[in-house]
Amino acid sequence: MRNFTKLLLIFVFSMMAAGVYAQAPDTTQTQPKAEPVITEPAPAAPATPVTSEPAAPATATPIPADSATPVSSQPATPATAQPDTTSPVQSAPVAIEPAKPEAAEYDSTKHHKDIQNMIQFMKPDMESKNYNFYQRKEISQPLMPRYDLDSAVYQRGKKKEKQQQKYLARQYAFPAKPKDQWELGLNIGSAFISGNVKPYVTGPGVFENVGGGFTVRKALGYFFSLRGGYNFMMMTGRNWQPDANLEFDQALNGTYNPKVNYLSNPNLLPSRTVDNINMNGIFFYNYRAWVHEAHLEGIFNIGNINFHRERNFVNLYALGGISGMFFTTYMDALDKNGNVYDFSKVEELYLQPQNSNVNNRPGEDRKQANKLLNSIYNGGYNEPVEHDNDKPGIKNWEFDPSATAGLGVQFHISRWVTLGLEERVIFTQAHVDGYFWQQDEHPALVGHYDNISYTSINVNIHLGGKKRTEPMYWLNPVYHTYRKLGEVDPQSLMEQMFKDDDDDGVPNYLDREPNTKKGCPVDAHGVALDSDHDGIIDCLDKEPFSPPGYPVDSNGVAIIPPNPCCDTTGNANGNRGNKNNLNGENGANGVNGANGANAANGANGKNGDNGLGGAGNRKGNAGYDCSKIELPAVMFDQDKYYLDPQYYGNLHQVAERMQMCPDMKLVVTGYDESRNDQKYNEQLGWNRANAAVDYLVEKYGISRDRFIIKYQGGKKAAEGTPFEKKLKNKVEFRYSNEGENGDSNPPAPHPGLKAGSNK
Repeated sequence: MRNFTKLLLIFVFSMMAAGVYAQAPDTTQTQPKAEPVITEPAPAAPATPVTSEPAAPATATPIPADSATPVSSQPATPATAQPDTTSPVQSAPVAIEPAKPEAAEYDSTKHHKDIQNMIQFMKPDMESKNYNFYQRKEISQPLMPRYDLDSAVYQRGKKKEKQQQKYLARQYAFPAKPKDQWELGLNIGSAFISGNVKPYVTGPGVFENVGGGFTVRKALGYFFSLRGGYNFMMMTGRNWQPDANLEFDQALNGTYNPKVNYLSNPNLLPSRTVDNINMNGIFFYNYRAWVHEAHLEGIFNIGNINFHRERNFVNLYALGGISGMFFTTYMDALDKNGNVYDFSKVEELYLQPQNSNVNNRPGEDRKQANKLLNSIYNGGYNEPVEHDNDKPGIKNWEFDPSATAGLGVQFHISRWVTLGLEERVIFTQAHVDGYFWQQDEHPALVGHYDNISYTSINVNIHLGGKKRTEPMYWLNPVYHTYRKLGEVDPQSLMEQMFKDDDDDGVPNYLDREPNTKKGCPVDAHGVALDSDHDGIIDCLDKEPFSPPGYPVDSNGVAIIPPNPCCDTTGNANGNRGNKNNLNGENGANGVNGANGANAANGANGKNGDNGLGGAGNRKGNAGYDCSKIELPAVMFDQDKYYLDPQYYGNLHQVAERMQMCPDMKLVVTGYDESRNDQKYNEQLGWNRANAAVDYLVEKYGISRDRFIIKYQGGKKAAEGTPFEKKLKNKVEFRYSNEGENGDSNPPAPHPGLKAGSNK
């Protein structure tokens, strides 16, 4: 036994050394220490001229909702995301372009022999500045796989794919459980019976207590797995001390086989034994048992939890389960001639001159006894031992249901192979060694059943291909959480939150059009405005608010056919004015006017006394009724009269309508329901109306005389959503009624009262 233990320890330590060698970083491949190279975003491409055909409305690709964590330095593979049609602003995670250090360039030919790591899932980490593949590998390996990528092909199945998509879209906090590999184990070892007959492990007996088998194991989680298996065992035992109570042993008193009679045999009388000792009633028990065992156990591993390293190289586990075995046991009781053995020479070692009672053995000599027994036995285990007739079985094979438990340790040699050492005990409900009776004159059974101890070395192979992770009991369950916590850098988070590459006022993480042309007005999502939906954005559109229903040219100007009335009645309105020139070009002489007066001013055609242009008929330059055109409002934040840039498009639309209808006057009313203070609300309403009018006058050159400014202050708005409150704080535009008059620059209702902020 001592020699076997030495051999076993040498083998285990050699396997550990091989594992450490496999785990050590490859020092022959030197990584250059280069500074990281930050990849700058490409500049926006110049706008392409638009053809005369109407273009489709411009759309922008939204930031994928499954982008990486805002401060993650690893690039996540984008997944298709649909724009949010239920909310005015769609918030998407920060998308960060990772820095790609030159030292981390991936070379598939250079690392194709890396058997410890899942290379196909590690490329993003090879190109990353933070948590770089090669830097992590210098500390510990194999490395943990990534769970936060949609390229993780081992997360398959409808339920897992659904969960993974929700996780990547930041709608569920936990990634899907990966599909992992199965484990096929092959084992060989030493098997011993713990009973009343001692195992025979001296000399050649070491090789007479052996076993082997296979196992199949599948993880149900990070800590628990199920394993089933089969083992065949051969076990041999021998007592070097004599046993004397044979009266009740049917295998030794001639009941099973008359030749095997050690209770009352003439050949064992003193006259026929070598040392003239009566050997009737004395036997040196021995056995050889064969076992076929199937077992199923649950395994609890405790070696994969690690708070200070990415993962472990050694995995410890405990197991427990059920077992069923067929066994048969035989003994060596007859010599090659079919006669009983003469054990008198061995018995003499235990006899003292002063006491001939064989049950009193003060002078044991184990070594000498085994030497003598080796010279007596012929090694033929041909006679069945006593067996339990109440047990089910087939012929001489008895079946016994039992329990099993054990401990083990495994060493991670490569991604595909691990080595292990295991001790497993089978708790039987049988006397496998055939020893039933106590050593006294009473027919009493021994007080315990036998147990089988199986100490094995196992080689475990991972099965399942490259689209599965290693078995989950080799993965560190806290790694993903630790990594996500480590990726949260507050400084980087702040920089990314406010980064705006195209300077359109919308941060990158909310910007659906990250390369908008500079100076172009955008909506709340950062998409360039196309107010008339003619396919040409406003900043390139020479007529941003073209009349609906007409085709446009390459400049976005509506192509309107001539009005038939003007060919015979003259043009009371003159030619179309430039969009930034309120007064159109001088009109042609009026035709058929009642007094023959000229239409001197083409902008409004008021001078023809009875011309068809008519005074105040509210006809626009295109011949349509301006009063039927809806005008948008402008909303304000609570206690503010600052014009939000997102409403510049609305004001642009108002200015365009006023240019197209030069005789039109507008009533501008400022509203506020911020507080319960009536004076405060009125003053803030006045501030808002003047802010809108000032913008139109300064930006578009519209005469202030064309506005009638009013204000209104109500009570504090009722509780509601921010959008509902915003509807109570606004400036509205409407067309003035016929004959309606008002002040275009009224004095402040409450001079000196500070109401609201313009910032």
